Amino acid sequence: MIRLGYPTCSSCHLSPQGGGLLNNYGRGIDAAQTLRPEDLSSEPGANDLRRLPYDMKFSLGVDRDPPSAAGYSFSSSARAAFAVSHGQYIVYGLSVGSPTLARTQTKTGAASLRMSKLYWLYQPKEGVSITVGRDDLPSGTGLLGFSRATTSPNVSSTPTQAKVFLWNKRWQVAAYGFGPDGNETAKKYEARGGGAMLGVNVWKDRAVVGVTSRVSYADAYDRRNAGAYLRLGMTEHLGVLLEHDVTARTTDKGEHLTHVAGYSQLFWVPVDWLQTGLAVEDVTTLRGAHTYRLTPSAQVRLNRNVGIAFNTRDVYTGVAAGRSRTYSVQLSLKTVQ
Repeated sequence: MIRLGYPTCSSCHLSPQGGGLLNNYGRGIDAAQTLRPEDLSSEPGANDLRRLPYDMKFSLGVDRDPPSAAGYSFSSSARAAFAVSHGQYIVYGLSVGSPTLARTQTKTGAASLRMSKLYWLYQPKEGVSITVGRDDLPSGTGLLGFSRATTSPNVSSTPTQAKVFLWNKRWQVAAYGFGPDGNETAKKYEARGGGAMLGVNVWKDRAVVGVTSRVSYADAYDRRNAGAYLRLGMTEHLGVLLEHDVTARTTDKGEHLTHVAGYSQLFWVPVDWLQTGLAVEDVTTLRGAHTYRLTPSAQVRLNRNVGIAFNTRDVYTGVAAGRSRTYSVQLSLKTVQ
């Protein structure tokens, strides 16, 4: 949304961190940016209280990884919030995933059911937000999945945390502390720590430049991280998302590992219902190991409830026969209240 002059996520989302439930204004924007746009002018106003906002999403995906057989997967998620009062919510997220099924009737992995989020959100006034509970950690773009999983293996992506957001038209700040969520794969990966994020609106509400910092401590390894990010809307149709950081880890065996990781995406939105992008994710160690992933993608929003996404993922590991390619198609059905 940076391409349309939204330097923060607070205009459309309940949480200023973004990526979660939409507020009343955000629901109107969401309904308008489809192949069959809808007018929600009869819906509650921006300041009217929705006591129980929610959304549910069901996705059916097909992955083709030549020369292997195609894999089929199904996932669903539900997010809901109970409005205690204006500016105060209890937010809950639940996800269900199936094993990946192949045409040979074999399966990979197991079905999963997990509580992805549960937190208390309080906004005493415009520009101030406090969150306590299980949630995603803040990041500049919210898109560092592959890179972060590589530099923080086995550590929860939604730890228990307390965080404060402060923002206005010129800048945005987040500070937070976190601890284990109880779902770590082993006790030695129960991490504790804190971090901060600062972003500055530097050009006409279409360019935000920022820095991030985080430290964490666990029995398996300690981790120190520093990075920078950019959200840039060059025109109403074209923009760039960048987030790069350096992570230093010290393991329980006394090893010192340093990773340089990054996410870069050039996106083009020719019309509101068609979003395309070319993303590169890259992880390099000072010892010379290098892995990167190239992902062109397209997403079509047929209406506010139905979407189709296509992408190709090429992963390069820098060794002989170290390239793999996957083609993916995903159909998503969503219901919103």
